Amino acid sequence: MSAPTELPADAESMKKLEKELSTEAKSEEKKIQSAFKDMHKHEKSEAKASKSVSKAEKSVRKLEKLELGTINSLHAITHKHDVAVADLHNAQASLHTQQQQLEKHKQDLSAARTHVDQVTKDKNDHDRDRHDKFNQLRSSPPTQTGGPSAGTSGASTGD
Repeated sequence: MSAPTELPADAESMKKLEKELSTEAKSEEKKIQSAFKDMHKHEKSEAKASKSVSKAEKSVRKLEKLELGTINSLHAITHKHDVAVADLHNAQASLHTQQQQLEKHKQDLSAARTHVDQVTKDKNDHDRDRHDKFNQLRSSPPTQTGGPSAGTSGASTGD
């Protein structure tokens, strides 16, 4: 704006000056309204961006909470898996021990059967021998009582 230092004296110049001042005022009013409009547009954009940031922060917090829950579930499942693996190893070790015990019992049973077979065979052999001796005793003639084979010392009684 160029402000004249002197006011014109004639009416035409005054009208021209008033028109210039009016145009200048309208122009400045338009600039102010444009600036306010621009500022309002920027305020809306800033509010929208702020709202988006809040929404994104809320989403991040929600996803962090979900991740934490998932991590806790993962830890629980991992622990459950570790327990299952340990139980499996214990069961396999127990099975191995029981299989070894079964094998030992089989060997002991086999040895006991062999022993029973041997004792039975020995008893049958001895029963046969006893039966044969018993039959020999019955079939042989009785020896005389008081005879030379019955209690003599073999010394002669010659007087």
